[in-house]
Amino acid sequence: MIHSDWHIHSEFSYDATLSLEKIALDAKSHGFCKIGITDHLNYNDGPFLSDLQNSATAVKAFQKEHPHVVLGVELTPIERPEFEYIAKTGTREGYIPPISSHPYGIEFALTKEELIFYGVKFAIGASHWRVDVPDARHLPADLDECIEEWYRQQLWMACDERVTVLGHPWYHGKGIWYEDFSVIPHSMNMDIAAALKENRKYAECNAHFFCTQRASEKFRHQYAEFLRELHEMGIPITYGSDAHSSYGAVHLKAEAYLAAAGFKDGDIVEIREEDFWK
Repeated sequence: MIHSDWHIHSEFSYDATLSLEKIALDAKSHGFCKIGITDHLNYNDGPFLSDLQNSATAVKAFQKEHPHVVLGVELTPIERPEFEYIAKTGTREGYIPPISSHPYGIEFALTKEELIFYGVKFAIGASHWRVDVPDARHLPADLDECIEEWYRQQLWMACDERVTVLGHPWYHGKGIWYEDFSVIPHSMNMDIAAALKENRKYAECNAHFFCTQRASEKFRHQYAEFLRELHEMGIPITYGSDAHSSYGAVHLKAEAYLAAAGFKDGDIVEIREEDFWK
C-alpha cells in the first residue's frame, strides 16, 4: 500500500542522526521507490539556515547515484514577532515576546523563493507548538486552547503557498487528545480539508499516530478514518515515516490501520512531478 516516504530527517537536521546512505538503504529494503529528505527549518537564524545549506549540498551530491531522493524541508509555524526579531538581529538570543491582546501572527523561516534558491523541491508544513501567546510552549497544555491554536495554524498552512504537504495533522508532542480523536470538532477538520482541496495541497499519513504509545487503539482507528475522509474528498494522501534516528518498517503498522479504514493499494500517493518547485 505504501511505496514512497516523503518525510525523513537526516543527520543534517538538528534532532536526527540518520545518514543519507542509511536512509537510502533502508528505504530500498522496504521497497520505497521515492523518498523525500525533509530536515527541519524552524527559525530564520544562522544555525537553522546552515543546517538547510548542509542538507541541500549533501542531497544534491547524493542524487547523482540516487536520483529517487528528493530534497524537501519541514517548516514549522513560528510567531511573527520572533521572526522579525531574528531578521533584524540575526539571532534568537535576547528575544522577549511582546505583550499583545491578540494572538501573534504566524510566519515560516523563509519565503518560497528563498527555499527554491537552496534547491528545495517541496515543503512539509507542520504544527509543533503554540505560537499565539507569550511563552506558550512553557504553559500547561490546555486542551481547548491547544485545539483552537492547532486549528488556526493548520488552516493557515493549508492556504500558504510554501506548503506542499500538511504534515502530521493534529500532532501534539504531549498527545493531549490521543485518547479520543472526536474531541477535535468535525467542523474544524472540514474547514481544513476545504482549504487543502481549494489550494491543491496534500495531507500526510504520518507513522507517528500508529506507533506512539500515547495513542489509544480507538484513536488510531479514528485517525485512519479521518484520513480516509480526506481521501474521499479528493485530497491526496502521502506517507511520512518522520524518521529521525532509526528507520524500521513502521509503515506496516500504518498500513494495518489504513486497510481497516478502507484504504487499498494506490490510495497513498507520491508527490506529483508537476507539484515540485522549479
